[in-house]
Amino acid sequence: MKRSGNKRELGELKEQLFHEGEERNPHLDSELGASRYINDADRIKSFLSAGKILDWGCGLGQMSYLLKNRGLEVVSYDLDQSGRDFLARIGQTLILATDPVKLPFADGSFDAVLSSGVLEHVPDPAASLKEVARITKNDGYFFIFRLPNKYSYIEFISDRLGRGDHPVKYTRREIKGKLEQAGYEILYINYKGFLPYNLKGFPEMIRRAYHRFDPLLEKIDAFMGACPMINKLCTNIELVARKK
Repeated sequence: MKRSGNKRELGELKEQLFHEGEERNPHLDSELGASRYINDADRIKSFLSAGKILDWGCGLGQMSYLLKNRGLEVVSYDLDQSGRDFLARIGQTLILATDPVKLPFADGSFDAVLSSGVLEHVPDPAASLKEVARITKNDGYFFIFRLPNKYSYIEFISDRLGRGDHPVKYTRREIKGKLEQAGYEILYINYKGFLPYNLKGFPEMIRRAYHRFDPLLEKIDAFMGACPMINKLCTNIELVARKK
């Protein structure tokens, strides 16, 4: 049942997200890539049954969409409005940043904050983590997904080929230390994403052939991500923290 439900939501997400003539996003234009966002939304819902969550650096808005589908009150926040037509189509207001660090919200405004591929891009991680802690309620959650792993073999190869776009990468020890300094306790931390999910830079023919096996690749990816030692080479670190 869950598998069929995920496929239905995946189809709805892609139908809503991509309109005719719009550029396809490699992170979402495959079952393997998009299903990872669905799994992230399910994990958030398992910790946060109800409440208000900030989609910090919401990007195209796919996580805002998925979290709204799960009954959460979502606030979408990003640096600029370009490429955010999807949010308007689903009736989701975008709040634009006026400062690279300071967040325009009162203390304790949110039950949770989500960082999905964001923390590695901020100019001052320590200051941003303090801001996130400030706007989060006591015992509120901080979800960090798609944080680049310093020991990822994919990141290593991408950097050597000149295709890498993550100059900042973390070890589990480093991110745990920064979060503890900001006043969080770690509830869950793991490696995620052993297989590449978009083959960025490869010819279209190769990408299409690869993604024909997405259901199988997803199972292999989950298995490799659960293997001790091997999973240290995964692309990302994901974690759930709670404000003390």
